[in-house]
Amino acid sequence: MKKAEIKIAWLIGASALMASCKVSQKADVLLFNGEIYTADSSDAVVEAIAISGDAILATGTAETLRDHVGDDTELVDLNGAFAMPGLIEGHGHFLGLGNSLLTLNLADAQSWSEIVAKTADAVKTAKPGQWIEGRGWHQEKWLAEADLRYNGYPYHDALSAVSPENPVLLVHASGHALLANAQAMELARVGPESASPTGGRIVRDDAGKLTGVFEENAMEVIYRSREAERSRLPETERMAALKRMALAASGHCLSYGICSFQDAGSNLEEIRLLKNLCDSGTISTRLWVMLHDQAQQLLTAIDQLPVELNPQSNFCCHAVKAYADGALGSYGAWLLESYSDKPGFRGQNTTPVDQLQKLAQACAKRGLQFCVHGIGDRANREILDLFESELAGKRDEDLRWRIEHAQHLHPDDIARFGPLGVIASMQAIHCTSDAPFVVKRLGEQRAREGAYPWRSLLDSGARLANGTDCPVEPINPFACMYAAITRKRAPGGEAFFPEQRMRRLEALRSYTIWNAYAAREEAIKGSLEPGKLADIAILDRNLLSCSDEELAQTRVLGVYLGGKPVLPKEEQSE
Repeated sequence: MKKAEIKIAWLIGASALMASCKVSQKADVLLFNGEIYTADSSDAVVEAIAISGDAILATGTAETLRDHVGDDTELVDLNGAFAMPGLIEGHGHFLGLGNSLLTLNLADAQSWSEIVAKTADAVKTAKPGQWIEGRGWHQEKWLAEADLRYNGYPYHDALSAVSPENPVLLVHASGHALLANAQAMELARVGPESASPTGGRIVRDDAGKLTGVFEENAMEVIYRSREAERSRLPETERMAALKRMALAASGHCLSYGICSFQDAGSNLEEIRLLKNLCDSGTISTRLWVMLHDQAQQLLTAIDQLPVELNPQSNFCCHAVKAYADGALGSYGAWLLESYSDKPGFRGQNTTPVDQLQKLAQACAKRGLQFCVHGIGDRANREILDLFESELAGKRDEDLRWRIEHAQHLHPDDIARFGPLGVIASMQAIHCTSDAPFVVKRLGEQRAREGAYPWRSLLDSGARLANGTDCPVEPINPFACMYAAITRKRAPGGEAFFPEQRMRRLEALRSYTIWNAYAAREEAIKGSLEPGKLADIAILDRNLLSCSDEELAQTRVLGVYLGGKPVLPKEEQSE
């Protein structure tokens, strides 16, 4: 029977179908006439999917699902559209994403003068004393080399001149450095004589002049000053601000077909707020959250975990986040050998290994996932050594400890992930975003052998996850999949060591079932199979057959979350 004939039969002859029914359970919703990629173990593509409540009842052809149609079944004709499991962001910063949507977006800035101009515009509408914040600048992507005056950074003077009465905090795209103006440094009591903390640097030039740049742990000096100001606000105002961030982030996620979000670090106050927002249905996105706080507070905070999956299946926290090093772009990645463009310097160890060991032991005792940020090859080796020691004799697949980013690996360490059961939680878009400076930082050989080595990891039996690290990168999952399968930032560009590419199906699985596995949630999400949550993204092109360039331009037509349509037209991705 042709699809058109089946559609007519359903729409006109529902009562006849009921009379011939042999299956008692009826669907609340039936999506049909589509090309639906299930991401199951066989990578099946089906024509129709039946939904009961918030879960998938059955999948198959239109004909095989006839018996699930009842008088009250809503019939939804997909008109040949492509659908797939609701996408899962495998590593991002949920409230950071929301905040980035509400503050200055500096990701497209091509010069320091452009950033200064944007700040000057924000000052015009700000009250005296109000903090002005932004994020996304990256000095390696500026076109005006004259702006790069010390260690590849600008000086704060021009920024301070346009904001004399407002403290300014502009976070690097990586999240591992920031620029502060004179007012912010004055409030933080930072002067030329201020000492840099362990695992961080207050950047001064050779004459001792402050540039306004703070790297890694030194960022806390400015953050503490800002938080002290926020702490003086009434709790209702602080919570309202966090709620605005969460609402902005949730809507933005759904516009890209992202139904679930793995948040890479929130403190207890933020976790309680996010849980309340999820429990009440205020935000729709399903959240899997890692607990993170300052190192000295994290061991105490762990006692509050796990926060089990709530009845709506949209919030849980049974993971802990820690940092072993910083980012490559800001010279914070901890390396086995010196930076090629900074001889004698090997990066920053931001949390001492003995502290990481205490956290690992606490996580193992409570059955929590331990997720450690590791970018440099030295950081990744130290984490693998620690995991190997703590997991010895208790090789429990359910622990699923993760290295967040795992960007730059020594070749000898690539084959260790699979046997240890350690998940390489990587972000494909980082590869193509960082490509312009990776060889400069690492040299040709290290970059070729160990920079974002997805193919080598997969071939060695390792488990991968994927994401964007938003707001470090835009949350667009289709741009990230494009990066995974091409190792290019844009069509026509040069591929970054293309031998390490993912295959098309691997890229799709990296945003569905792989990420579900990385969160110990593959039993309820990540593929479209009976009994799992009916989270579905409907797209404007077939991601199995379209060209690589077309994949990067994908738009979302609709989203079903727990069997309910949740994507208003005005929130669809551009």
